Parts: sequence; C-alpha cells; structure tokens
Amino acid sequence: MKEDVKLFIEAAWQNHRGKTAGSLLGLVLGIAILLFGFWNTVFVLLCGMIGLFIGIKVDRNEEIAQGLERWLPPFFHR
Repeated sequence: MKEDVKLFIEAAWQNHRGKTAGSLLGLVLGIAILLFGFWNTVFVLLCGMIGLFIGIKVDRNEEIAQGLERWLPPFFHR
C-alpha cells in the first residue's frame, strides 16, 4: 500500500509536474486561510515574497540598499 502511494506520487510528479505543484500549493494556501484567516495568510505570503526578493539580490551579488532605494520614498535615503 505504502509503495503504491509512493509510485503514484512519483508518476504524478514526473508526468504532471505543474499540475501537481499547483494542486499542492492551492491545498496549502487553502488550509492556511482556514486555519489563520485571510489577512494573516496574506501577511505571511508578503513576508515570504520580501524574503525571496532579498534572497535573489544576495544570490546575484547586488546591493540590497540600491534595490530598496527604488521602492522607498526619498526621505528614507541618506
């Protein structure tokens, strides 16, 4: 039984990677909204996107401050 489930999941991932990933993402998002509420889930997703933005900048060896200067109002610049 356990082996059959493992083979099914592997086959789904190999043959339908986008559908499988999208279904899992939708399932996790739906559960998060039910457990924590819509706005709390949006906040966590926003924090994750900010972290992704910073991580991409670090991976590309770019200055994080330069990227933030484009988005922040002028009174934040020194």
